[in-house]
Amino acid sequence: MKTATEPEQPAPERSQDEPLLTREQLRLKLNEQGYPLTASYFNKISLPSVNAGPPVAKWWGKRPLYRLDDALAWVERRCGSAPGRLIAPISSHVA
Repeated sequence: MKTATEPEQPAPERSQDEPLLTREQLRLKLNEQGYPLTASYFNKISLPSVNAGPPVAKWWGKRPLYRLDDALAWVERRCGSAPGRLIAPISSHVA
């Protein structure tokens, strides 16, 4: 329990040294970690109209940049327990 005399601790910030990755750099890093994502599939699910890709950390103009830690958490959530079964499948876009 905090007392009135203790200073408020700031929320932990992400390391500013953590590199931001382009979509292709991220895909290659995930491949190195054992997740077999093809360029075509990864680009398709990362489109804003599909919105099933990893979370975007920042934008550089029109180019999305990603953090590896966030992408690893995202890909783990998508892993299923049986072949061909995704826990978080791509939802269909209803217009």
